[in-house]
Amino acid sequence: MIRQAKPTSTRPGALQRPATEDDRLASSCGVQTLGTMAKSGRSMLRWTLGALMALSTVAWGRPVAAEEPIDHELGKYWNTEQSVLSLQNPTYERKGGFELSAHFGVIPNDSYYLPMPVGARVAYFLTDTLSLEGGFSYLLQGESALQKFLNCAAKDKNDKCQSLNSGTTKPPELKMLTSLDIAWAPFHGKMGIFASKLSNFDLTIQGGAGLINAMIDTSADVAPVAKYVPAGHWGAGFRFYLSRYVNLRVDFKQFLYKPATTLIYPVEFTAGIAFLAK
Repeated sequence: MIRQAKPTSTRPGALQRPATEDDRLASSCGVQTLGTMAKSGRSMLRWTLGALMALSTVAWGRPVAAEEPIDHELGKYWNTEQSVLSLQNPTYERKGGFELSAHFGVIPNDSYYLPMPVGARVAYFLTDTLSLEGGFSYLLQGESALQKFLNCAAKDKNDKCQSLNSGTTKPPELKMLTSLDIAWAPFHGKMGIFASKLSNFDLTIQGGAGLINAMIDTSADVAPVAKYVPAGHWGAGFRFYLSRYVNLRVDFKQFLYKPATTLIYPVEFTAGIAFLAK
Protein backbone atom coordinates (compact mmCIF):
# COMPACT_ATOMS: atom_id res chain seq x y z
CA MET A 1 0.00 0.00 0.00
CA ILE A 2 1.38 3.42 -1.01
CA ARG A 3 1.43 6.02 1.69
CA GLN A 4 1.32 9.65 0.69
CA ALA A 5 3.37 12.19 2.58
CA LYS A 6 1.61 14.33 5.11
CA PRO A 7 1.13 17.90 3.94
CA THR A 8 3.34 20.39 5.59
CA SER A 9 1.96 23.46 7.23
CA THR A 10 1.85 26.59 5.16
CA ARG A 11 1.18 28.92 8.00
CA PRO A 12 3.64 31.75 8.35
CA GLY A 13 6.33 30.99 10.85
CA ALA A 14 5.55 27.29 10.94
CA LEU A 15 8.48 24.95 11.05
CA GLN A 16 8.68 22.57 8.14
CA ARG A 17 9.70 19.01 8.81
CA PRO A 18 12.45 17.74 6.57
CA ALA A 19 11.27 15.30 3.94
CA THR A 20 12.23 11.76 4.62
CA GLU A 21 13.17 9.05 2.13
CA ASP A 22 9.70 7.52 2.46
CA ASP A 23 8.09 10.85 1.66
CA ARG A 24 10.18 11.25 -1.50
CA LEU A 25 9.39 7.66 -2.62
CA ALA A 26 5.66 8.06 -2.03
CA SER A 27 5.59 11.38 -3.87
CA SER A 28 7.46 9.91 -6.81
CA CYS A 29 5.17 6.89 -7.02
CA GLY A 30 2.09 9.06 -6.83
CA VAL A 31 3.14 11.26 -9.73
CA GLN A 32 3.93 8.27 -11.93
CA THR A 33 0.58 6.63 -11.11
CA LEU A 34 -1.44 9.75 -12.07
CA GLY A 35 0.46 10.14 -15.35
CA THR A 36 -0.17 6.54 -16.32
CA MET A 37 -3.88 6.93 -15.58
CA ALA A 38 -4.10 10.06 -17.74
CA LYS A 39 -2.47 8.33 -20.68
CA SER A 40 -4.72 5.28 -20.24
CA GLY A 41 -7.81 7.52 -20.18
CA ARG A 42 -6.84 9.25 -23.42
CA SER A 43 -6.24 5.87 -25.10
CA MET A 44 -9.61 4.61 -23.90
CA LEU A 45 -11.34 7.72 -25.26
CA ARG A 46 -9.69 7.35 -28.66
CA TRP A 47 -10.62 3.66 -28.77
CA THR A 48 -14.24 4.41 -27.81
CA LEU A 49 -14.59 7.12 -30.47
CA GLY A 50 -13.13 4.81 -33.11
CA ALA A 51 -15.52 2.02 -32.16
CA LEU A 52 -18.53 4.38 -32.37
CA MET A 53 -17.48 5.57 -35.82
CA ALA A 54 -17.07 1.97 -36.99
CA LEU A 55 -20.50 1.03 -35.63
CA SER A 56 -22.11 4.03 -37.34
CA THR A 57 -20.54 3.00 -40.63
CA VAL A 58 -21.91 -0.53 -40.24
CA ALA A 59 -25.32 0.66 -39.09
CA TRP A 60 -25.84 3.30 -41.79
CA GLY A 61 -23.64 2.29 -44.68
CA ARG A 62 -24.48 -1.36 -45.25
CA PRO A 63 -28.30 -1.10 -45.65
CA VAL A 64 -27.91 1.61 -48.30
CA ALA A 65 -25.68 -0.67 -50.33
CA ALA A 66 -28.08 -3.59 -49.80
CA GLU A 67 -31.14 -1.63 -50.92
CA GLU A 68 -29.85 -0.95 -54.40
CA PRO A 69 -30.11 -4.52 -55.80
CA ILE A 70 -33.42 -5.02 -53.99
CA ASP A 71 -34.91 -1.91 -55.59
CA HIS A 72 -33.60 -3.06 -58.95
CA GLU A 73 -35.31 -6.43 -58.60
CA LEU A 74 -38.58 -4.91 -57.34
CA GLY A 75 -38.59 -2.57 -60.31
CA LYS A 76 -39.08 -5.56 -62.61
CA TYR A 77 -42.42 -6.36 -60.98
CA TRP A 78 -43.69 -3.07 -59.58
CA ASN A 79 -42.86 0.26 -61.14
CA THR A 80 -44.60 3.52 -61.95
CA GLU A 81 -46.04 2.15 -65.20
CA GLN A 82 -47.62 -0.85 -63.51
CA SER A 83 -48.76 0.68 -60.23
CA VAL A 84 -52.53 1.33 -60.11
CA LEU A 85 -55.04 2.12 -57.43
CA SER A 86 -56.89 -0.86 -56.03
CA LEU A 87 -60.23 0.83 -56.73
CA GLN A 88 -60.75 3.40 -59.46
CA ASN A 89 -63.00 4.39 -62.35
CA PRO A 90 -62.62 2.69 -65.73
CA THR A 91 -59.26 3.63 -67.24
CA TYR A 92 -60.64 4.63 -70.65
CA GLU A 93 -63.18 7.42 -70.87
CA ARG A 94 -66.04 6.53 -73.23
CA LYS A 95 -68.77 9.02 -72.36
CA GLY A 96 -70.06 10.66 -75.54
CA GLY A 97 -68.20 8.20 -77.77
CA PHE A 98 -69.40 5.79 -80.45
CA GLU A 99 -68.29 2.18 -80.73
CA LEU A 100 -68.53 0.22 -83.97
CA SER A 101 -68.07 -3.56 -83.86
CA ALA A 102 -68.20 -6.50 -86.25
CA HIS A 103 -68.94 -10.05 -85.13
CA PHE A 104 -69.34 -13.66 -86.15
CA GLY A 105 -70.89 -16.49 -84.18
CA VAL A 106 -73.27 -19.41 -83.91
CA ILE A 107 -76.74 -20.27 -82.57
CA PRO A 108 -76.12 -23.72 -81.08
CA ASN A 109 -79.54 -24.59 -79.67
CA ASP A 110 -81.45 -24.86 -82.97
CA SER A 111 -81.94 -28.60 -83.36
CA TYR A 112 -82.97 -28.51 -87.02
CA TYR A 113 -80.85 -25.72 -88.53
CA LEU A 114 -77.36 -24.43 -87.72
CA PRO A 115 -77.57 -20.63 -88.01
CA MET A 116 -74.27 -18.69 -88.01
CA PRO A 117 -74.77 -14.94 -87.42
CA VAL A 118 -72.58 -12.37 -89.16
CA GLY A 119 -73.24 -8.72 -88.40
CA ALA A 120 -72.36 -5.42 -86.78
CA ARG A 121 -73.30 -3.25 -83.80
CA VAL A 122 -73.18 0.48 -83.05
CA ALA A 123 -73.13 1.74 -79.45
CA TYR A 124 -73.37 5.25 -78.01
CA PHE A 125 -72.04 5.76 -74.47
CA LEU A 126 -74.26 7.88 -72.26
CA THR A 127 -71.66 7.51 -69.50
CA ASP A 128 -68.45 5.52 -69.17
CA THR A 129 -70.48 2.47 -68.09
CA LEU A 130 -73.95 2.97 -69.65
CA SER A 131 -74.68 2.76 -73.38
CA LEU A 132 -77.39 2.35 -75.99
CA GLU A 133 -76.61 -0.22 -78.67
CA GLY A 134 -78.27 -1.24 -81.92
CA GLY A 135 -77.27 -4.24 -83.97
CA PHE A 136 -78.19 -6.71 -86.66
CA SER A 137 -77.08 -10.17 -87.64
CA TYR A 138 -77.56 -11.95 -90.96
CA LEU A 139 -77.69 -15.68 -90.46
CA LEU A 140 -75.79 -18.04 -92.70
CA GLN A 141 -77.42 -21.45 -92.69
CA GLY A 142 -75.42 -24.55 -91.93
CA GLU A 143 -76.86 -28.06 -92.00
CA SER A 144 -77.37 -29.80 -88.69
CA ALA A 145 -76.97 -33.54 -88.16
CA LEU A 146 -80.76 -33.92 -87.81
CA GLN A 147 -81.41 -32.05 -91.05
CA LYS A 148 -78.90 -34.22 -92.89
CA PHE A 149 -80.63 -37.34 -91.67
CA LEU A 150 -84.13 -36.14 -92.55
CA ASN A 151 -83.09 -34.98 -96.01
CA CYS A 152 -81.48 -38.31 -96.81
CA ALA A 153 -82.94 -40.94 -94.52
CA ALA A 154 -82.76 -43.59 -97.23
CA LYS A 155 -81.81 -44.06 -100.86
CA ASP A 156 -83.75 -45.60 -103.70
CA LYS A 157 -82.43 -48.03 -106.30
CA ASN A 158 -81.02 -45.12 -108.29
CA ASP A 159 -79.04 -44.02 -105.25
CA LYS A 160 -81.15 -40.93 -104.72
CA CYS A 161 -81.94 -39.67 -101.26
CA GLN A 162 -85.42 -40.17 -99.91
CA SER A 163 -86.44 -37.22 -97.75
CA LEU A 164 -88.61 -37.53 -94.68
CA ASN A 165 -89.50 -33.84 -94.82
CA SER A 166 -92.12 -34.24 -97.51
CA GLY A 167 -95.59 -33.45 -96.25
CA THR A 168 -94.35 -32.16 -92.86
CA THR A 169 -94.17 -28.75 -91.21
CA LYS A 170 -90.63 -27.53 -90.71
CA PRO A 171 -89.40 -25.42 -87.78
CA PRO A 172 -88.89 -21.67 -88.40
CA GLU A 173 -85.68 -20.89 -90.26
CA LEU A 174 -83.97 -17.77 -88.88
CA LYS A 175 -82.78 -15.26 -91.47
CA MET A 176 -82.00 -12.03 -89.60
CA LEU A 177 -81.83 -10.69 -86.03
CA THR A 178 -82.17 -7.02 -85.12
CA SER A 179 -81.86 -5.58 -81.63
CA LEU A 180 -81.88 -2.37 -79.63
CA ASP A 181 -80.25 -2.73 -76.21
CA ILE A 182 -79.39 -0.80 -73.12
CA ALA A 183 -76.07 -2.04 -71.74
CA TRP A 184 -74.50 -1.48 -68.35
CA ALA A 185 -70.88 -2.34 -67.49
CA PRO A 186 -70.68 -2.35 -63.66
CA PHE A 187 -67.67 -4.67 -63.51
CA HIS A 188 -64.24 -3.66 -64.76
CA GLY A 189 -60.65 -4.44 -63.92
CA LYS A 190 -57.15 -5.19 -65.14
CA MET A 191 -55.26 -8.35 -65.94
CA GLY A 192 -51.63 -9.13 -66.70
CA ILE A 193 -50.42 -10.50 -70.02
CA PHE A 194 -47.27 -12.61 -69.89
CA ALA A 195 -46.20 -10.70 -66.74
CA SER A 196 -45.16 -7.74 -68.88
CA LYS A 197 -48.30 -5.69 -69.60
CA LEU A 198 -51.53 -4.77 -67.84
CA SER A 199 -54.71 -4.64 -69.93
CA ASN A 200 -58.24 -3.56 -69.08
CA PHE A 201 -61.47 -5.48 -69.34
CA ASP A 202 -65.13 -5.02 -68.42
CA LEU A 203 -68.24 -7.17 -68.08
CA THR A 204 -71.57 -5.94 -69.46
CA ILE A 205 -75.18 -6.76 -68.65
CA GLN A 206 -77.67 -5.93 -71.41
CA GLY A 207 -81.31 -6.26 -72.32
CA GLY A 208 -83.67 -5.00 -74.98
CA ALA A 209 -86.04 -5.81 -77.83
CA GLY A 210 -85.98 -6.17 -81.59
CA LEU A 211 -87.31 -8.02 -84.60
CA ILE A 212 -86.52 -11.48 -85.93
CA ASN A 213 -86.94 -12.32 -89.59
CA ALA A 214 -87.71 -16.00 -90.11
CA MET A 215 -89.10 -18.35 -92.76
CA ILE A 216 -92.19 -19.74 -91.07
CA ASP A 217 -93.82 -22.95 -92.28
CA THR A 218 -97.47 -22.88 -91.24
CA SER A 219 -98.73 -25.75 -93.34
CA ALA A 220 -97.36 -28.82 -95.09
CA ASP A 221 -99.19 -27.80 -98.25
CA VAL A 222 -98.00 -24.17 -98.30
CA ALA A 223 -94.45 -22.97 -98.87
CA PRO A 224 -92.78 -21.19 -95.92
CA VAL A 225 -93.20 -17.40 -95.84
CA ALA A 226 -90.86 -14.74 -94.45
CA LYS A 227 -92.14 -12.84 -91.44
CA TYR A 228 -90.82 -10.24 -89.00
CA VAL A 229 -91.68 -11.25 -85.46
CA PRO A 230 -91.19 -9.07 -82.33
CA ALA A 231 -88.64 -10.49 -79.91
CA GLY A 232 -87.17 -9.69 -76.55
CA HIS A 233 -83.72 -10.63 -75.34
CA TRP A 234 -81.19 -10.37 -72.54
CA GLY A 235 -77.50 -11.11 -72.41
CA ALA A 236 -73.99 -10.38 -71.20
CA GLY A 237 -70.75 -9.28 -72.80
CA PHE A 238 -67.02 -9.16 -72.18
CA ARG A 239 -64.59 -6.56 -73.56
CA PHE A 240 -60.81 -7.00 -73.53
CA TYR A 241 -58.97 -3.79 -74.42
CA LEU A 242 -56.00 -3.96 -76.75
CA SER A 243 -55.76 -0.16 -76.51
CA ARG A 244 -57.99 2.78 -75.66
CA TYR A 245 -59.68 2.62 -79.07
CA VAL A 246 -59.63 -1.11 -79.89
CA ASN A 247 -61.09 -4.02 -77.95
CA LEU A 248 -62.09 -7.63 -78.46
CA ARG A 249 -65.70 -8.52 -77.67
CA VAL A 250 -67.46 -11.75 -76.73
CA ASP A 251 -71.26 -11.59 -76.35
CA PHE A 252 -74.05 -13.90 -75.31
CA LYS A 253 -77.73 -13.22 -76.04
CA GLN A 254 -80.86 -15.23 -75.49
CA PHE A 255 -83.83 -14.25 -77.66
CA LEU A 256 -87.48 -15.03 -77.02
CA TYR A 257 -90.08 -14.91 -79.80
CA LYS A 258 -93.31 -16.58 -80.83
CA PRO A 259 -93.54 -17.25 -84.59
CA ALA A 260 -96.77 -19.27 -84.38
CA THR A 261 -98.15 -20.99 -81.32
CA THR A 262 -94.93 -21.96 -79.57
CA LEU A 263 -92.32 -19.80 -77.85
CA ILE A 264 -88.83 -20.26 -79.23
CA TYR A 265 -85.68 -19.04 -77.46
CA PRO A 266 -82.57 -19.13 -79.67
CA VAL A 267 -79.22 -18.43 -78.00
CA GLU A 268 -76.57 -16.43 -79.85
CA PHE A 269 -72.82 -16.54 -79.13
CA THR A 270 -70.65 -14.05 -81.01
CA ALA A 271 -67.06 -12.83 -80.98
CA GLY A 272 -65.62 -9.83 -82.77
CA ILE A 273 -63.59 -6.65 -82.72
CA ALA A 274 -64.74 -3.14 -81.78
CA PHE A 275 -63.42 0.36 -82.45
CA LEU A 276 -64.14 3.42 -80.30
CA ALA A 277 -64.50 6.88 -81.85
CA LYS A 278 -64.32 9.72 -79.33
